[in-house]
This record gives sequence, structure tokens and C-alpha cells, in this order.
Amino acid sequence: MLRPAIVSTCVFALALSGCASHSDTKPAKLPRHPIEAVLAPVGEGKVAGTLEITEVPGGVRIQGQITGLVPDSMHGIHIHEHGDCTGADSGSVGGHFNPTGVEHGDPVGLVHHAGDIANQVADAQGTINMDVTLHGVSLANGTSDDVLGRAVVLDHDTDDYSTQPSGNSGPAIACGVILKKTN
Repeated sequence: MLRPAIVSTCVFALALSGCASHSDTKPAKLPRHPIEAVLAPVGEGKVAGTLEITEVPGGVRIQGQITGLVPDSMHGIHIHEHGDCTGADSGSVGGHFNPTGVEHGDPVGLVHHAGDIANQVADAQGTINMDVTLHGVSLANGTSDDVLGRAVVLDHDTDDYSTQPSGNSGPAIACGVILKKTN
């Protein structure tokens, strides 16, 4: 007689423990440090901006504003190999970020560097309001396609998407390194 009582008590306890561990609330996500690139002028220009970079499924999203441009102008913009803007006009940033070793091209095409971004157009006030998603790259995970620590460079001219290796988009006019925001 004692045995059925023990079995019933155990079944009841298991049922309660299952209910106690079930919750309709989702676990809170751990806060992540925002990641951004603060673009500063290259040379004597006044082009500057802040771009926030976030991870999205299959890539990264880049959002923000770049100001100080000629109204209604179009510019090439790329992620480069090295996060060193000290001599962006003389090549300290290296080539376009290209972990798969393919040719430069239109970012909506099948073949292009991972760092190739669509040309950006300044509005009538000389501001680019940027919101693009790059597929095939990652953020802050240490893999070969990771963009953290690399440079974002805005060029003077439009990228033609065909001239190798960089699209003939002219000299750099702004540069910023993709970093975790510290404050």
C-alpha cells in the first residue's frame, strides 16, 4: 500500500516541477555594445558622419548619416581590409575587404567584394541617409568575414562597379573604423 502512495507522490512532484520550470516569458537578451564607425574627413574636407553597424541574419546592417557633401552628389563607399584611417588617402586602409578573393563588382550582382556597398546619394542638403544590408559578412565573431576593426571609406566619385580592383571611385574623402562604442 505504501508503494502506490510513493508513486503518486513522485508523479505529482514531477508534474509540479515541469510546471514550475515552464514560463511564458522569453529570456532577456544580454546587452551588446553598440558597434559603429565614426567617419572623419580625409584631408581638408568637412565630410563626417556616424554609422551604426548591427548583425542581421546573413550579414550586417549599416545605418546612419554622412554630412558635408556636395548636394545631390553620388559616392562610392566600401569596407576596407585595415582599420587604419591615418593615411586613408595613401592606402593605410588597404584594399576593399575581400575574404573570398573575388573581383570587384556591383553589390547586388553575384560577384563582388564583401566590402562593396552600393553607391550612396547625398540629398539637397549634402547629407547621405544610409541604410544598407551587406550579406555574406559577420560582426564581432572573429571569423574571416568579420568586419569589426575594419575601415569604412567614402570616396569622392561614383563607383563604376567594373574597374578593377576598386571601381574607379576616386580618392577617399571620409574614413572611420568599425569599433565597439566605448561610452
